[in-house]
Formats: sequence, C-alpha cells, structure tokens
Amino acid sequence: MPSTTTITTGGKKCTPFLIRVMVFSPESGYKFTIEIQKACSSQNEPIWKLLFDLYKKIDGDFQEVVSVEFVAGDPNDIDKIAAITDEGMKRPQVRAFRDNVFPLVKPFGDSGSKPNADEKKKIDKAVKTAINA
Repeated sequence: MPSTTTITTGGKKCTPFLIRVMVFSPESGYKFTIEIQKACSSQNEPIWKLLFDLYKKIDGDFQEVVSVEFVAGDPNDIDKIAAITDEGMKRPQVRAFRDNVFPLVKPFGDSGSKPNADEKKKIDKAVKTAINA
C-alpha cells in the first residue's frame, strides 16, 4: 500500500528595521543623517535601503529639507549597506557623503526644487560611490 509523507519546512524570515547610524554637520546651518533600513518584500526577501536626510536650520530649528532614498540592488551594495549596521560607517564613507553627496543635495534644500532625472542619476551615483568608499 503506497504511503505519502508531507514535510513542512519553515519559510524565510525577514525582520525589518530602521537604524540611524550617523549625524553629521558638514557646515554651519546644516546637518545630515544617514539611516539604514531593512524592509521586507511580500516574499520575505530583504530590501536594503540607505536614507540620506538633509536638515537646514530655519528659525533656530533644524528642519528636513531633502530626503534621498537609495535602494541597493547590486550584491556588493547590499553587503556594504548591511555591514554598516554591524560596523558603523568607515572614515572614507563619511568623507564621501560629506564631500560628494552633500554638495549635490544642498542646492535642492536651498531652493526647495526637486532634482530632474539627470540630477537624480548623479545623486544616486554619488551615494553608490560613497557606500563603496
């Protein structure tokens, strides 16, 4: 007589989180934060993001003026972003965000305008380079 055995295996587990890893003041009247976010897809696959938020001092208080979200798709970018949650940001990464990302984002904080497609590509490339610094 034939028999059937059913084996149930555990599904993938993805635990989302958001962690602020750095607050930096590149010049008077400005600061930016770097946050790492791990989100989960509907299939419980991790989605790694780096959030760069620029704040400007307005009437004595810092107010967010620009937010940049970088979603890692490349395996190397994913590894680098995930490593920040364990190791913090390395000095070359901090310098790259200060020297390369901040100057690209600041004009949008000053003007209140939004970047066009080419400007978004430049910002995205600068964030990717900073992550891999």
